[in-house]
Parts: sequence; structure tokens; C-alpha cells
Amino acid sequence: MELKSKLIELIERAFKEEQTLFDNLSEDERSVAGEPDRWSPKDVIAHLAGWKARLAENLAAAAGGGTPVRYDDFEAVNAREFEEKRDWSWSKVLEKAAEACQRLVEQVEARSEGELRGTETLPWQGDRPLWRLIVGSGYIHPLAMHLSSIYIERGEKRYATELQEEAANLLWELDEGGNWQGLVRYNLACHHALVGETERAIEELGEALELNPGLTEWSKEDSDFASIREEPGYLALYAE
Repeated sequence: MELKSKLIELIERAFKEEQTLFDNLSEDERSVAGEPDRWSPKDVIAHLAGWKARLAENLAAAAGGGTPVRYDDFEAVNAREFEEKRDWSWSKVLEKAAEACQRLVEQVEARSEGELRGTETLPWQGDRPLWRLIVGSGYIHPLAMHLSSIYIERGEKRYATELQEEAANLLWELDEGGNWQGLVRYNLACHHALVGETERAIEELGEALELNPGLTEWSKEDSDFASIREEPGYLALYAE
């Protein structure tokens, strides 16, 4: 399967999981009001739609010879968007989520394989090829960063782990390079640490750092590993 088709499949899978989450929410969960430091499920779906829409807009601008927007202060964008959308109805949020997904898919469809894989990047891309930006906003951000976290909070750790492991299996197929393979394993290690699966976390982290040594220094500070920081297996990863 060509890269373009894989990216579209991943974007659509993530959107389907957003819909599944909504279907699984109780009435109380759907009606809960979020706070700036604790978003509700509705806030999360609106947030995901916002970043997909911004990426679609940037892709369209770049294709048309315009100047895409570079977002450096993510927290400021997120805070502003939360206030703008916190009173939206679920129906509006779901409508915007569907629109953002479709617009992103359309932009991917309009790109050639060469454009998606191209190593010549522009400042707004953050030195990453287009496919990395697309899979980041369209799949990793929704699944690995937000939806699985909601399931963990709901006490559904097993399903959260299934999502993360499925994501890893699909993401590994995109790039055989060590840096990417290591990054995918690193994210999986973070998840296992967060759900209390210490041995799996240490195992995945060790493989991640071997594949992508550039992650080593950050891993020493990453709060996701707070629960395993004093484990002998974790400390052994950094022994001289």
C-alpha cells in the first residue's frame, strides 16, 4: 500500500475512534463541563478537530503558493481555542470534527508520494516531512495523546492499551528508519508506564533508546516515566 493510502486510512481510523468514544460516553460524561486544566471529552474532540483543520489549512496554503502559519506556542493556541469552543454543543463539535477529518483527507489525496516523503522541508513544518505532520495531527495526536488517556481515566486500561499497541503496529509500517521506529516504541513505553506495566515500559524504552539514542536525554526528564524512575531496570538503561 502506498504511503498516501496508509495516511488516509490512519486519519479515518482515528476519526472512527473519536466517534466510538462519543457512542460509549454516558449522559453524565457528555454533559460534564470542562475546565482549562481539565478538559471534558467534548473539549478534547473539539481540540483535535482544531489541529486537523489548521493542518489542512496550512497544506492548502502551501499548495497554493501562500504562507502557512507556524504554530510555536501550542499552549496559547490550545487555551484560546478552549475558551472559544467550551460552550459548543456536542452536535456542533461532531460536525466540525467530521469536517476537519474530511478536509485533511482531501489535502492528503491532493499530494503526490514525492511531496509526502520529501526531505526538503519548510520552517512551518518544523523540519519534518509532510507525512510526519499528517500522521502526527491526524492519528498520533488523537489516539496516543488523548483518546487513550480518556479511556485510562474511565478505568478502561485494557482498551487504552489495545489502541496504543494497534497504533504502534500501524505506525511501524510507515518508515523503517531507526529514529522513527524508536520514537514509536518510546511512545508505547510511555503508555505502559502510565498504566502501571513496569516491565513492559522498561523493555520498550530500552529498545526505543537503542533505535533512537537521541531520545535518551529527554527520557530522563519525561514525566511519563515518573512511576518507574527508581526501578533497577530503568536505572540500568542509563548505566555507563
